[in-house]
Amino acid sequence: MRVLHLTTEFPPVIYGGLGTAVGGWAKACARAGVEIAVQLVGGVLALDGNAALYGAPRQPRHRTSHRDVSPPRESEEGILFIQCSGSDATAAGVRAVEEWRPDVVHLHTAMLWYAASAIKAATGKPLVFHVHSVDRAEYDLGNEPNPFLAQARAQEEAIIGSDRLIALTRSEEILLRQYYPEAVPKIRVVGNGIEDTDAALQATFSTRPEMPTVLYSGRLVERKGIRELLAAIPEVLQAVPGARFVLTGGPPPFSAAGVAAQWLEPQHTPFLERIHFTGWQSPAEMALRYAAADILVVPSRYEPFGMVISEGMLYGLAIVAADVGGPAEILEHGRTGLLFPPRDVEALGSALQRLLKNPEERKKLGQAAAREVRSKWLWKQLVPPMLDVYREFTFH
Repeated sequence: MRVLHLTTEFPPVIYGGLGTAVGGWAKACARAGVEIAVQLVGGVLALDGNAALYGAPRQPRHRTSHRDVSPPRESEEGILFIQCSGSDATAAGVRAVEEWRPDVVHLHTAMLWYAASAIKAATGKPLVFHVHSVDRAEYDLGNEPNPFLAQARAQEEAIIGSDRLIALTRSEEILLRQYYPEAVPKIRVVGNGIEDTDAALQATFSTRPEMPTVLYSGRLVERKGIRELLAAIPEVLQAVPGARFVLTGGPPPFSAAGVAAQWLEPQHTPFLERIHFTGWQSPAEMALRYAAADILVVPSRYEPFGMVISEGMLYGLAIVAADVGGPAEILEHGRTGLLFPPRDVEALGSALQRLLKNPEERKKLGQAAAREVRSKWLWKQLVPPMLDVYREFTFH
């Protein structure tokens, strides 16, 4: 079986959970014996010895030459890797299908629907669209700004035009059914996995009574509940003088100081020494953040899956998460984490105070979470159902 992944993120080009997920899927399927190729559109390209930076891909007005396509190369995992600019995505994809002959093309973002649809039309290859987030829900549930509605229109075209849809959770399947009832027969539910690491295996469960650290990891955007978290922080720090918050994330160009200036308000001034923004962090840097933290907080208004939940569980962190989407399906309240109603600042603060003041409960929750993620959410457990989706085409 051969699968061509079409994406705007792939390690080391990672801006959020998408890059982590696509990298995980490609490598895990390769280990399972699937032949994998990845076409990365955008990112940093090495062309003729020079590095060129391409932003978000845009649909080209005319066909261009192939000068913005890097020569295919094979990774250590045996993955064939192709990089190209947005303007050359269609031509590069058609050529990859014609020369490499995959059984399935796997699309990971509607930003590339213009290329994926053209590839499908030119080659007839079946197209699987991985709906990593429902854009209409980003706006309706997460209160993201109006541009998400414009982006949702491209996603709707991808949902209608693809042969199969991957929903990350049952709650995401429900949203897709509500928004796009005509697509119901095409929906399959397959969650994301996580890669175990030596660093995670060596992590110790937190029982530190002093200076416990609460970690937030993710994009600093409306739907992630960052406003609710920041509203809860002053009272939490007032009640637990030894606690501190570390907030990672933000667009890579922004400095830590720039991110802090964007979000901090006068109410945070007395606690500035205990609120630390890091800006964007690499996977290696995030591993150190997880290892040093005691609690992971995920206050999202809308969360389709939450790779960060799996990462926190892997490191044995006590997790406080909004009772929505992925977190609600992955965590069991009181056993592997604490869930609170989304947007409820008081409930969020109470849950954080509870764990900050009770190191033994933190340890108990973290231990249970670490066992759970290794029994249910490693990539090797998630690859078989994804292969079943591919086989719906390859067995015909």
